[in-house]
Amino acid sequence: MLVAPNQSEEIRVGVAAGRSVGPAVVRNRAKRLLRAAMQSFLPDLKPGWDLLLLARKPLPEAGYWKVRAVLEMLLEKAHLLMRSTNESRLRE
Repeated sequence: MLVAPNQSEEIRVGVAAGRSVGPAVVRNRAKRLLRAAMQSFLPDLKPGWDLLLLARKPLPEAGYWKVRAVLEMLLEKAHLLMRSTNESRLRE
C-alpha cells in the first residue's frame, strides 16, 4: 500500500495488479478482492489521503477475511483509521 496526502478533503483509493500476479482473470480477481475488503474501511478513514493498493502474488489465493485483516493492519500502521468511541472503549 502506498499513501500520499492530497489537497482535497476526500479519500481516493486506487487498485493495481501487475502481470506478475498472474493472467488477466487472476489479476481481476485480486483487484476485486482488494476493493471489496477496502469498502468496509472507507467510512473510518481520515480524509485528505490518496491510497494505492498493489496486489502481490499470494493475494488471489487469500480469502476475504485474510485480506481485510492485512488491510486493517496496514491502515493502522499508517495512522489512517479513525476509530469510533465505541470501538475504542471496547478495546480498553
